[in-house]
Amino acid sequence: MAITNLQQALDAYNSSNRTQYPLNGNLVTNLEAVEYYLAKAIPKLPAHLGLPVTIANMLTFRGEITYALNRYQHCLMNANSDSERCQILTYLAVWSHHEGDERHVEFYLHQLHLIDKASEANVRGLLAILDKILSTPIIDTLSNFTHSRVPIDDHAINKHAIITLGYVLNDDGSMAPQLIQRLELTLRLANQLTESQVIVTGGLAKRGKTESQQMKHWLVQNGVCPDRIIEENKATNTIDNARLSLELLKQYHIQSATLISASIHVHRSKILFETLQCESNLSPISFNHLAVKDGLSNSDTPTGRVRRNCYIDALRGFGLPAFNCEPLVQI
Repeated sequence: MAITNLQQALDAYNSSNRTQYPLNGNLVTNLEAVEYYLAKAIPKLPAHLGLPVTIANMLTFRGEITYALNRYQHCLMNANSDSERCQILTYLAVWSHHEGDERHVEFYLHQLHLIDKASEANVRGLLAILDKILSTPIIDTLSNFTHSRVPIDDHAINKHAIITLGYVLNDDGSMAPQLIQRLELTLRLANQLTESQVIVTGGLAKRGKTESQQMKHWLVQNGVCPDRIIEENKATNTIDNARLSLELLKQYHIQSATLISASIHVHRSKILFETLQCESNLSPISFNHLAVKDGLSNSDTPTGRVRRNCYIDALRGFGLPAFNCEPLVQI
């Protein structure tokens, strides 16, 4: 019966019906449904710490950070191993950082240090990535992009890539305006940086066509040499975009890359790319971004929900699944 509740929770988590999810004759958010089903499962699996941790994660998704921190603290008291304590201390340090509570950040990092110095160092590295990227202003014009670029020497000039992140296709397989905007920006940058390769990433298919296929076709139709374009056609979400694109960057010995996406998405994407590449022992790749001038962001740096999503993605890139209820786990 418990596994049924876990599956119901996972189905709600994955539902595209975010705000009108049916539950016991009422309509709730899908995240509230996740919490409901997990709460039903907890008495049947009292030793499964992943269930209350996942409920705390859902609270962060909803922006209830204070309540989430209280939940994580309760989970910490019930942790039975050093690995569980390290995981929960990571959540506590990262979300205290989100709240600007440096005293508690240092307290939790010290607790991590006492358990595992390597874990403390890794979390400090994650927080440094967040500090750096969240303070970087949105670059949404080619002129600002040119002025912000670190000079590339002659040896590395052909080791740069433009990475354009996909966007869900229309039901008939055609591209949505949001994706075309990204491609128009990609085209302008590709025409300016003629030695750079172009990676188009996105594997979700509609009518037998993937995002990457449609993106490559559009770029070729608009004059980009097909030999410059690398197609990544397996990713189904942004974390896949980052992980699979990083593999291509390493394969092609790319030294620097520019991420192209929506104005409310470029910081999240950059955080994922930089966090995921920390798992590699190879030479780090330098990332910058160029955002579509879409009017979706109302500030130069991430605020509100966009900033919160950056923290959520940072934790996912760090290897902590949002839904972590073994045997059902999803990043």
